[in-house]
Amino acid sequence: MLSANVISGRVDHALGCTHNDVGPLRLVVTLVFIGVAVPTSGATTPIEGLPGFFRFLAEFGPLRQLTGGIRSIPYCDAHGDAGLTRGWVMMAVGLVAAALFGFGVLGWYDRKELHRIPVETTPEKAATPA
Repeated sequence: MLSANVISGRVDHALGCTHNDVGPLRLVVTLVFIGVAVPTSGATTPIEGLPGFFRFLAEFGPLRQLTGGIRSIPYCDAHGDAGLTRGWVMMAVGLVAAALFGFGVLGWYDRKELHRIPVETTPEKAATPA
């Protein structure tokens, strides 16, 4: 979720949207991410019992990697080969990918000399009495 949040925040800034501009849209996107992440995590339903689309998403979904890593702590004495190493590696890969994408988009945005903060219009000067 952290990776998805970082990516969506960077995309919002690149498109010039502030949090006030896309409030309801951000909520819908977050709910979709959660709606896809929960079944593919393997915590509530076994991966083998899911349709093919969700099994495909579960291969690289971050919540499944976290669930496997956390499950390996109490049940497998925190052995790395029981899923803990994969959980840490996938969390690091997700964070690095999100950071590279975010900084890449911001670098592109700055090279185009676009403004991330909307320019405020100054009100016309009021007429001063003579």
